[in-house]
Amino acid sequence: MLQRGPYWSWVTIDGTAVDIYDVQQSGNLTTCWIPSEAGKKFAVNWYNSTRDIPLKASLFIDGVHCDTHIMLDARNYPDKPNGVGVSYARTSEYTRRDFVFAPIQVSDDDDLLDSIDDSRDLGVIKLQLWRIQVQQVSTRVQKHEKRRTLEAQVVHERSKKAGSHHVQFGQEYASPAPVIDAVQAREIDAKPYLIFEFKYRPLSYLLIAHEIAPKALYTLSPTPEIPDSFEEDESLGGYNGRTIGGAVRETSRIEARLRAIRAQRRDRLELPNFKMRIKREVIDLT
Repeated sequence: MLQRGPYWSWVTIDGTAVDIYDVQQSGNLTTCWIPSEAGKKFAVNWYNSTRDIPLKASLFIDGVHCDTHIMLDARNYPDKPNGVGVSYARTSEYTRRDFVFAPIQVSDDDDLLDSIDDSRDLGVIKLQLWRIQVQQVSTRVQKHEKRRTLEAQVVHERSKKAGSHHVQFGQEYASPAPVIDAVQAREIDAKPYLIFEFKYRPLSYLLIAHEIAPKALYTLSPTPEIPDSFEEDESLGGYNGRTIGGAVRETSRIEARLRAIRAQRRDRLELPNFKMRIKREVIDLT
């Protein structure tokens, strides 16, 4: 779980917070590495313990803008939530698709060589927090705005992202349009107030290729439940998811390293007892 002052952000897989590795801070940016699991759904969460100022949160996955929502300040909106979880994107007024980790497909097609640089955003989940000035809040049924989707990716075998993961939207399923708090506001600053960045790779990649995993700083055990003031976000886009023997030996080696890493961890974060409460916040910058 990443933290800057009263702001926290973390990624959950199957409801469990993933470990974070090699945390770095520079200016308004906080970054880390996390292990991804192919075929697993996940959610991006953040929590504000004070809510002293209203904030707009923009979520980018693999360079694609997937979600924007608002966290209102406690002084003017005391009954609003302190936390938000985003696990899917709406694809229409009546459907949505979950965020899912998936393997990146690799090809030797040289036509893909020109697109190697275009893959630089693959493997990055970025949450930007912007300070805003709220002008008006109204209640209405959410309107869907068509946005770019996350689909299967193919990269050239020379790409550094070959053998890694990316994010796809999962199967579409029914979900009626929710009633939301639509917020009209303007950004105060020319750049984000804070940025949380999660660089994700398969765990074996972190351990073997970059030896990042042994630098683990924090782990959450047990995983916290969702707080009373935590909401599941409903906005989308705009302002409103070798040989057999050798393989066995390698797996055993990795598992042994993981056990050693976990045994050495001293820093654990305690969070309050959380329960889910679903609310909606979106923004309309007009």
